[in-house]
Amino acid sequence: MAVPRNLLAAALLACGTAAALTGCTPADSGPTVAAASAAAVADEAADDLLDEDDELLGEEEEAEEAYSPADNPSAGDPSAADPSLAAPSVPAPECPAPAERPGHEVLVVVAAGPATVTAQPARHTCDPARYTPTGTPVHYGFAAAGVTATLVDRPHGDPARAVPLAELIAHLDDCLAERDPAAPYGCHGNAYDVVLDSHGRIMRIGEVEGP
Repeated sequence: MAVPRNLLAAALLACGTAAALTGCTPADSGPTVAAASAAAVADEAADDLLDEDDELLGEEEEAEEAYSPADNPSAGDPSAADPSLAAPSVPAPECPAPAERPGHEVLVVVAAGPATVTAQPARHTCDPARYTPTGTPVHYGFAAAGVTATLVDRPHGDPARAVPLAELIAHLDDCLAERDPAAPYGCHGNAYDVVLDSHGRIMRIGEVEGP
């Protein structure tokens, strides 16, 4: 086992001191000089060893100060060592919401009459109906200048067709009552894209196509 340098220095210093005390007698000046020389050599050796220890300690402190966690970005990050610990990525939705158009909003109609409809704000979902109602039902009237109405001809895959407002209301009545609507139309969850005028009345209403 290696002896620590500071203990070795202390031992040398103690030996030198003992030699000096042993040789210091009035009757023998020769041994006194020899002992003093030995003590001086021991002191010098001990000082050299202590100086070396100080230098090593200083180098270790400089090395610790020079290290910075920024030099190793993965330090402290368990996922760097084990990729399985990394946060999972969030997959994109399989049914992304359609882009919003200025002035348009989607409502789910819950009741319909010749002059008004009652509807709730709609939230896009991945359900077959695509939209689910939220919030409090609101009564909407129709613009006096006329209303543009369209229905989706889904069974035949044709584009939405313009229809008279009365035909759209009859279609809504059938779908709300869970009856088969007049051909060639089908029911698609009663979600409608609407545009309101400055008075909050419906000036355009179009059935939203299902998935």
